[in-house]
Amino acid sequence: MPATGLNRLRPNKKFVRRAVWLTVTAVSVYLVIPSVIEVFSSWPELERLRSGSLAIMTLLTFLSLVCFWILLGLCLDSRKWSLMAMSQLASAAVARIVPGGAATATAVQYRLIKAAGVSSEQAGTGLTVVTVLNFAVLFSLPVFAVPALLFGPPVASLLLRAALAGAIGFVAMAIVGGVFLAWDRPLILLGRAIDWVALRLKRFDPDAPPGADRLLQARNLLRRNLADKWFWVVLASFGKWGFEYFALVMAVRGVGHDDLSSVLLLAFVAAALLSRIPFTPGGLGFVEAGLSSTLVLAGMSTGDAVLATLAYRLVTYWLPIPFGALAYGFNRWQLHRRGVEIESFPEFGEQELEHPTDFTPAA
Repeated sequence: MPATGLNRLRPNKKFVRRAVWLTVTAVSVYLVIPSVIEVFSSWPELERLRSGSLAIMTLLTFLSLVCFWILLGLCLDSRKWSLMAMSQLASAAVARIVPGGAATATAVQYRLIKAAGVSSEQAGTGLTVVTVLNFAVLFSLPVFAVPALLFGPPVASLLLRAALAGAIGFVAMAIVGGVFLAWDRPLILLGRAIDWVALRLKRFDPDAPPGADRLLQARNLLRRNLADKWFWVVLASFGKWGFEYFALVMAVRGVGHDDLSSVLLLAFVAAALLSRIPFTPGGLGFVEAGLSSTLVLAGMSTGDAVLATLAYRLVTYWLPIPFGALAYGFNRWQLHRRGVEIESFPEFGEQELEHPTDFTPAA
């Protein structure tokens, strides 16, 4: 058979990738759909929430988003606040509705920011810094819960081990980050390792600069752009997570529980990490199951835990989706009016960054 005939019989890589993702997503949805149904079955119980709880949770979620927009502006060295807000809302909506949406959401935000005039280097480095900072702050939160769990009322040993593991992880991350910021040699070795892996995976670009050079350049750009902004960057990052955490506190207080603050911090971190699972949009199902189970371990009844989970996810997950869709449409309309065209939508699961050494920011 001619070679062209063989080529026609070979499956398209994009088709295979999409088929695999859709299969994994379908299996994941099948496994977690009972948790979603259980949470949404508590919808009529929302009237049990204390008066004003949902309004306060909505305000706290909005303040969390404002902090995130400020963080984006600082890391991208941009004062285009409407662009920061619109691109984040649009990419977050994509992450909540597309399976494996983190990569696609990154591509959406990257394209919108770049089309608005931000350079590729600045956009890629800035979004990576935002991701690293967000995860660093998220992993630092269990540190604040450890003393209360060690010296407070007895809690489930599973929660205590989770808090200690999170604290150890944060310390390790802080040490590694400090080493990369202070010395060149570790970054050079990391860059060479990334190039070696990219070569073995046949994703190495021979025309691109060496990975070590790109990492050093990104690190130096980070130092230069954030030299006098570290306080505000860290404050904005803590504000982003802090306001969202207090939204969960209000959800739990709304069902009549006021004494779970130290354990709630661990439940919040667990929910945030579960939302990054790429098998369902925004960790749908995984977050509902994990958060409600953690709240039960913390001492809440199953009914109250499910209701608090529903209220929290309603405000932080579902409510921003329509605003994100509007933001995406409005942003594209503005770009079109200025004569700037971008592709209508990235490929399923596509990550558009410049080189294999770039990271995948989370929306």
